[in-house]
Amino acid sequence: MKKRLLAIYIIMCTTLGVCAQEDSVFVQSEDNDPEVASAEPVKLYDSLTQPDPNRNGCWFSNACKSVFGFFTADPDTNYIEPQRYNFTVMAQTTLTDDYFSLQGDDGHIVSFAPSRKVKLGPFFGWRWLFFGYVFNVNTLQLSSNNIDINTTLYTPAIGVDLIYRKLGDGYTLRSMQLGSFDATDAVKGMKINSLDIDIMSVNAYYVLNKRKYSHQASFNQTNRQLVNAGSWIFGTGYNRCSVSMNWDAFKKQVKKQTNGDERYFINDSALVFNKISYRSIPLTAGYGYNWVFAKNWLFGAQMLGSLSYMWSQGDAYDRSLSIHDMIKDFKFGNFTFDGTVRLGLVWNNSKWFAGTSAIYHTYHYHQNKLRADNIFGQFNVYVGYNFWRKK
Repeated sequence: MKKRLLAIYIIMCTTLGVCAQEDSVFVQSEDNDPEVASAEPVKLYDSLTQPDPNRNGCWFSNACKSVFGFFTADPDTNYIEPQRYNFTVMAQTTLTDDYFSLQGDDGHIVSFAPSRKVKLGPFFGWRWLFFGYVFNVNTLQLSSNNIDINTTLYTPAIGVDLIYRKLGDGYTLRSMQLGSFDATDAVKGMKINSLDIDIMSVNAYYVLNKRKYSHQASFNQTNRQLVNAGSWIFGTGYNRCSVSMNWDAFKKQVKKQTNGDERYFINDSALVFNKISYRSIPLTAGYGYNWVFAKNWLFGAQMLGSLSYMWSQGDAYDRSLSIHDMIKDFKFGNFTFDGTVRLGLVWNNSKWFAGTSAIYHTYHYHQNKLRADNIFGQFNVYVGYNFWRKK
């Protein structure tokens, strides 16, 4: 028994002695090579003593890195070629489209459209930021009543649509349906100055497959898509819209145009309003795909749909926006569906690029037997050059 205890004691002492030593290994060859024998010891650390590289820095710095990593991405270079140059110059021509319609309860539908504008402008880019200015080619006259800002900011992970439109001049009557009577032929092309549209919209969306799918390659040419890839896209935002219509002035114009024919008079009480105003919060979901169909060529498409909840003038948004007010004024009829479509065709060899793109937005309003639909967008043709290669 005493011998067993003595043996256990010796083993324990030996074990403790080994654990107390620094874990080092000296590598020596069997032929006792002096160069190998004099090598520095290779230190082995177990998982308890190995320092965690993720713990370097303070918690605030690590949190900032995590947030920054969420909004950026290190691309998978098998799918995406990052921008190789620091600066870009580009020339772009833009053709604008706009369509606005009002529909009442008695089948009266009136639609308006401004004349198409052709815009031309130079752009200058620094990495993924583009700055530029476009001016109307078909008219150089500037109007304080018309402001049209429609742009998108692209990063590898997110996109932000910024839209501000204040339009009052230049609309013409496109069609007019008064129940079963089509009044379009007599009034089509009549210039309307009694309509004012004011839209402000900020919408952001997040690209899930940001390491393999690049919306920048399709729509702002700051990198190249090398292999076909797609991604689901989700987002939200805030929209504000108001529409004013001077129906007295409109009726006088129609009366003069039709020589007082009463068949062209609008008698729909739901359609005749002074002003409609609403705000909405959209929840957006969609899908984007880039098709690399030939060397240096790319066709990209994005389809985004938004389910929006609207607050009209006099509803909760016009008061305190408390939870109680929002619940009390909640109506399933306030939901509406909007959408955004983007299409792009690009040739890009990393130094030179050229292509076309089309971006269209739709906004819908329906409440109190009145419906308003607005579809607008732009078609772009561009050519650009990258220079000052990154080191």
